[in-house]
Amino acid sequence: MDAACWTPARLVAALASRGPRPAVVTMENGRPRAWPGDALARDIEQLATGLVAAGITPGEPVAIHAPNSPDWIVVRLALGAAGALPVAIDDLSGAEEAAAIIADAGCRWLFASAAHAAAFPPRDGLRVVLVDRPDAPEGWHALRAEAAAPLPDLPPEAEAMVVYTSGTTGAPKSFALTHANLTANLRGVIATDMIGPEDRMLVPLPLHHVYPFLVGLMTPIASGAAIVLPEAVTGPLLVQALREGEATIMIGVPRLYVALLAGLEARVAARGRVPQAIFRALLELATSLRKGGLDPGRRLFGALHAQMAPSLRLMVSGGARLDTDATWTLEALGWRVLNGYGLAETASLFTGNTPAAQRVGSEGRPVAAGTAMRIDQPDALGIGEILLRGPNVFSGYRNNPQANAASFTEDGWFRTGDLGRIDTDGFLHVTGRSKEVIVLGGGKNVMPEEVEAAYAADPVIKEVAVLEKDGTLVALVVPDLAAVRATGSTRAEDVVRVALAEAAQGLPSFQRLAGYALAREPLPRTRLGKVQRFRLAALYDELRAGRAAPPPPLTEEEAALIATPGAREVWEILSARYAGKQLSPGAHPALDLGIDSLEWVSLALDIESRTGLRLTEEEMAEMTSLRALLERAAGGAPAMPVRSAADLAADAARATTPPSSLLLPVRFAGWAMARGIGRAMFSLSAIGADAVPRDGPFVIVANHVSDLDPGLVAAALPFGAMRRLWWGGAVERLFGSAGARAFARAFHVFPVDERQPAQVTAMARAVLARGEGLVWFPESWRSPDGALQRFLPGIGRVLNGMDQVVVVPALIEGAFEAMPRNRRLPRRHPVRIRFGAAFTAGSLAVTATEPRARAEEIATLLRACVAALE
Repeated sequence: MDAACWTPARLVAALASRGPRPAVVTMENGRPRAWPGDALARDIEQLATGLVAAGITPGEPVAIHAPNSPDWIVVRLALGAAGALPVAIDDLSGAEEAAAIIADAGCRWLFASAAHAAAFPPRDGLRVVLVDRPDAPEGWHALRAEAAAPLPDLPPEAEAMVVYTSGTTGAPKSFALTHANLTANLRGVIATDMIGPEDRMLVPLPLHHVYPFLVGLMTPIASGAAIVLPEAVTGPLLVQALREGEATIMIGVPRLYVALLAGLEARVAARGRVPQAIFRALLELATSLRKGGLDPGRRLFGALHAQMAPSLRLMVSGGARLDTDATWTLEALGWRVLNGYGLAETASLFTGNTPAAQRVGSEGRPVAAGTAMRIDQPDALGIGEILLRGPNVFSGYRNNPQANAASFTEDGWFRTGDLGRIDTDGFLHVTGRSKEVIVLGGGKNVMPEEVEAAYAADPVIKEVAVLEKDGTLVALVVPDLAAVRATGSTRAEDVVRVALAEAAQGLPSFQRLAGYALAREPLPRTRLGKVQRFRLAALYDELRAGRAAPPPPLTEEEAALIATPGAREVWEILSARYAGKQLSPGAHPALDLGIDSLEWVSLALDIESRTGLRLTEEEMAEMTSLRALLERAAGGAPAMPVRSAADLAADAARATTPPSSLLLPVRFAGWAMARGIGRAMFSLSAIGADAVPRDGPFVIVANHVSDLDPGLVAAALPFGAMRRLWWGGAVERLFGSAGARAFARAFHVFPVDERQPAQVTAMARAVLARGEGLVWFPESWRSPDGALQRFLPGIGRVLNGMDQVVVVPALIEGAFEAMPRNRRLPRRHPVRIRFGAAFTAGSLAVTATEPRARAEEIATLLRACVAALE
C-alpha cells in the first residue's frame, strides 16, 4: 500500500474501482440486498459536487442524524469529499440533545432521518435534508449534480470530522480528528492482513461513533471487503445477517458478545439436561485445547457454526474491555477473537491483538506505525495511568483550554485517564479508569469493573454498577427476572440479596456492599456499552427513596383495558392500596410494588371481597405484570378452577399422612446414619435438646445456614423426639423424581412451593393439628454469609391461632463453615445446635390484630428468640 492519505476522495475511488461487486449488503425482510461499489461511488461523487454547488465550504461543520444505512454512508462520505466537517450524532439522541450539539458545532445544515427531522425544533438558518427519503423533495437526491466535478484536494492535516465524547463521567466534550489521524490507524489495521477483498464484515454498531466508522466502514472500503448491515440489533436478526449475509468478520462491543454467548447457552439449556451436560463437557475440553495452542472448535461445534454463522471466522471487539473468560469461550467455540484498546481521541484504535500477535487477557500492542505508550507513575505492580503519543492522537479539545491542560503532559503525551500496565512483551493490560476509581471512607480504592464482575457472576444479577455513598460501597442492581423465577421464589429482592451476599464472601471486606437498590430499567450506558457513572448517584437516591422515573402515559390500548368492567375496579383497588408507587399496567408486581407470595394472597382476598373475582395461587404466581391481572379481571384470560378450602385440606392430609409403620426401621436407620456422620465428621453437639417435647404439637424454629441443617437437627435429637418430626422441602429440589418423592415420604417431608403459601400453611397446620412435631426454617433461604436473616411471615401464618403449640427456638452454629451455599461437598468442622427454652405460641406478646400484620410480628418475635441464643 502506498503512503497516500486515505481522504474521502480516495475512499470513493476505492469504491468505484470494485465495479459491480457489492460494497454494502443490507438485510431486507430476511434476504440480503447487494449495493454495488461503483453505483455508491457515483452517488457520492454527484452528491459531493452538488453540496459544493449548494454553498457548503471546506471545513464547514455539517450535522448528520440518522441510523445506519447505505444512504447514511453516501451522505457521510459525500460530506467528507466535499471538504465539509461531518458532525455525526447518535441516532438514539433526542431532539434536545441533537439541537445542543448542532448549536455548539455551528451547523447550517442538518442531514436527518424523517423521524428526527419531524421532532427537531424549527431553527432559523438551518437547512434540513432527509437521509432516509432520498427521493422526497427534501431528500438528498435533490442535491445531486448531474455529473461529478473535481472535488477539493484535502491535505492530511485537514480536519476530517468533529466528534463529541460519549460522556461516561460527565458532560461530553468535542474535538476534531484529521485525515492523518484516521489514516495512521487505517494503515495499521490493513497491515495486519486480517481482512481482504473476499471478506464480508457485519457491522451492528452505530457508524456515528469513531470505532465502527474506522473499523467497520473505512477499513472494509479500503481493503475491498463488503459491509453487512443487519435489519436491527437483536439476537435473531444478527444471526440472520451473519448467516444470510455470509459474514466472515463481525465487529462488536463486549456486551454484544456476552449477550451472544448467553443466547447460545439458553438454546443449549432448552434442549434438556443431557445435551447441556454434553455441550459443557465439550466446551471445557475445547477450552483446554485452545489454551494449549490447538483449535478444535469448528470441528467439535460444527453444527452450531452451520446453523448460526457458517462463514464467520473472526470477531473484533472494542469500545470496552472484553472479559477474558468470554474470550476463551468464543475461541473454544471455533472463532478467532481479536480485541483492542483505544479512545475516540486516538481515532478509536491504539493497541490491538492481531492474528500474528495475540495474547488473551491483554489489549494487544500498538497498531499504527510511529506510536508509543508508557505508564505514568506505576505502582509496585507496574500499574499506572496509560499515556499515549503518535500520529493517530488528536491535537486537543475544541474551545476547552482547561480540559486540554489536564489531558496532556508537559512533553506532549495524551493522558487517557485509564489505568493499566505493559508486560515484558509489550502487550497492554487495561485494569480500569482512573476517573472511575472509587475512594471509600477508609481510604481504600475500588476498581468498579472488577467488583461488578464478581457480583454479576450469579445468573439472577442481570446488571450491577457500584458507587460510593457516604464513604461505603453501594450498588444499583437490575435482576434477571427469568432467572429469579427459575429459583422458584416469588421474592425477587430476597433472591438478589442472597446472591449479592454470597458473592461478597469471596471479596475483601471493603468491597462488600453496604446497601443496594433494585432497578427495573437497564443501567444508563453509552452506545458502546459503557456505564455512565456520573448518573448513578442520583439514580440510586431516587430508587432508594421510591422516586423512580414516573410511569409512561397510558397508551390507548391500556386506557381501554382499564376502562373495561372488572379491570376498572381492580385498578381502583391497586391505586388505593399502592398509593405513591409507580403504578402502570407494565409494572412488575414484585419489583415495582413489593408484592410477594403472601401479599398476593392478601391482595387476592381484597379483590375477591370487593369484586367477586377469585384468583388461584397458580394464576398469581404466573403474573409478571399488572397487565396480566387486569386482563384476567376483564375476562381476557380464561378462568382457572378455583380450589376450595376442602381441596386444600385434602391435599394437606395426603401430603402429611404418616407413612406405614413398616418404614419405621428405615427412618431409624437414616437417623442412626445421620447421628454417626454428625458425630464423626462434625463433632456434633446438642445443648438443651431436652426442651423438645416428647408428646403434643410443637415447632422447632431454627436458623438456616446449610443443606446440612435438616440432617444435623435430626441427629441432635433422640429418636423418640425425631420420629414425630415433619419437614418442609422445596418442591423444585426434593420432589423432582419418583425416587426423591419416595424418600421424602419415608422421612416425613412435605412439598413446599413458595408460589402457593396457602397450601404450605395448610400442610404445616395439619401436622400440628394431629399433635406431631414440625421443623421450620423461617429464613427459607440458606444464609449466604452465615448471619441470621429476616424471618419470613410464613411461620406466623402457621402459628396464628394455634396458641397451645409449643415452640422451641434453635440456633445452628458451624454448619455454614462446614458446607456453605457454594459448596457441593461438606468439609470437617465442628457443629453445635443450641435449643432454647420451650414456650407456647400463645405466650408471644403479639399486639397486631390484622392477620397479615400478626404473621409478620410473630416471625419477628421468633427471630429475636433465635438471635438470643447466639
